[in-house]
Amino acid sequence: MKIFKTTLILLITFIFLSCTSSEECRENKDVLMQMGFYTKTLNTKTGLYVNTALAIDSLWVNGLGVDSFLFEKKKSIKSIDVPLKKLSTQTDFIVRFNQKTDTISVFYQNNDRYFISLECGCVIAHTIDEVTSTNHFIDSISVINRDIIPTDAEHIQIYHF
Repeated sequence: MKIFKTTLILLITFIFLSCTSSEECRENKDVLMQMGFYTKTLNTKTGLYVNTALAIDSLWVNGLGVDSFLFEKKKSIKSIDVPLKKLSTQTDFIVRFNQKTDTISVFYQNNDRYFISLECGCVIAHTIDEVTSTNHFIDSISVINRDIIPTDAEHIQIYHF
């Protein structure tokens, strides 16, 4: 009976030790594309246009074919982070800026070989090929950083005049 109790205590201890969360994997595993909102203003001294961050008063974002909103009634927002589909090479977003609605299409390649570490494993990263949109609110879009990996970096800039 004493051997059974000792074995049971060792087994329970082993289970608790093996199920504790590992502090080894501290890397961010979220792969999100960051969109920044900008307006171009004319610098009267130089005569050149400069990019100025634009705060959107009311922003709604929905993935095309998805029932729920990614962002709903967001106020004074200058950038957003959105996920791309992992099993596709195109993701479309319906974005309503104040009262005007545009569709943004992102074309990309998936890279499932983005290895973080032995403890954290792999994530699916993306490389942007092209971004297109309708032009109701959006004037133009620039791709700033093509590689979408688990970092906090702006990938595209959306311009409104």
